[in-house]
Amino acid sequence: MKVDVDNVDESRNGWQVRICVDLSPEELSRLNQDSIDMIEDFTIDQKDCDLFFNCFLSTAEPWEDEHLEELLKAIKFEVEYHVNALLE
Repeated sequence: MKVDVDNVDESRNGWQVRICVDLSPEELSRLNQDSIDMIEDFTIDQKDCDLFFNCFLSTAEPWEDEHLEELLKAIKFEVEYHVNALLE
């Protein structure tokens, strides 16, 4: 599994973030597809062996004083945690 920041778009109110998870064919075969919709705070799209986790970071949230790089590291860690939980 490879987890990377795919895209970050800044807006007036925050950042739209997309994290890409590249799964191996073996990992993809173990993925619990039915549980994907149960993950909160993200919209998730799948294309072949890639999962795309989309979220919005609002500047009005408590983390507004954190550096964007630190927030992105935390989001990557959270996404990896969720994907590991989806692998059966």
